[in-house]
Amino acid sequence: MAIFWLVVAVALLDVAGDILVNQWAKTSSIRWLLIALLMAVGAVTMFGAVLRQKHYSFAVAVIVIVLIHSGLVLAWDYFVERTTLTPIQWL
Repeated sequence: MAIFWLVVAVALLDVAGDILVNQWAKTSSIRWLLIALLMAVGAVTMFGAVLRQKHYSFAVAVIVIVLIHSGLVLAWDYFVERTTLTPIQWL
């Protein structure tokens, strides 16, 4: 079960990095980009730890992380950014 939480942590760090890149794009403040890069390094490092566990294959690990990541980014965009999504975008 610990490996699952490591996978969730990878997705969370990745989402945090994406949110910070979005903040950088809005403000042009290099501070947001530098913090986002640190998040990306953390996510990649943790992803390596997931792969070293050899519990999930590379493909399964990537798919699970992408699914969690997509759901979290969608929730952020909808609830925090107040983005209106069309039915096609929800799909």
